[in-house]
Amino acid sequence: MKNGVRPDMVEFDAEEEGTIEQVVKDWGQKIPELDVDAFSVQIKLYQINFITSRIYNKIADDFSLSDVDVSVLMIIRRERPDRPVRPSDLWRSLHMRPSAITYRVDRLHELGLVHRVLDENDRRAWLLRLTEEGLRVVNDIVLRFNNKTVERLAVAAEHGCDVAELDRQLDSLLKPWGTAET
Repeated sequence: MKNGVRPDMVEFDAEEEGTIEQVVKDWGQKIPELDVDAFSVQIKLYQINFITSRIYNKIADDFSLSDVDVSVLMIIRRERPDRPVRPSDLWRSLHMRPSAITYRVDRLHELGLVHRVLDENDRRAWLLRLTEEGLRVVNDIVLRFNNKTVERLAVAAEHGCDVAELDRQLDSLLKPWGTAET
């Protein structure tokens, strides 16, 4: 038990105070046409996402950043020499309004994490690059989150999870979801 919450408790529905299996069973009884196996997978994926998002946000908060700020830094970090990052790349990737991206980039620039450089090929456009501090911060965040993931997967392995097989199964699961319309 951590912070008064059992690890098998459904955290997104505190009133249910039951395990995921109990919640799935209850929903299956209330909606007979519900595919309870698919619903169980859906709820478990949601729960993992909920918990990992909370961990990710805590790590970002340690740097006075939001999850969106970190996503911006990560996208810029993946810049290739032949394809520098523009603000328009960010709003397309993150599905955000240009004004919201401008706000984020301005904030990250003020924090000394991002440089804006004029595009030599288009004097009206800006290219974005990480500063040395920005690179250090984004790498530290990624490593911290990765360490948490390694810790959780080690516990899962202790309980019989074949992590390599899980990775293959997740690849198989991502294929149909990766092309799904939202």
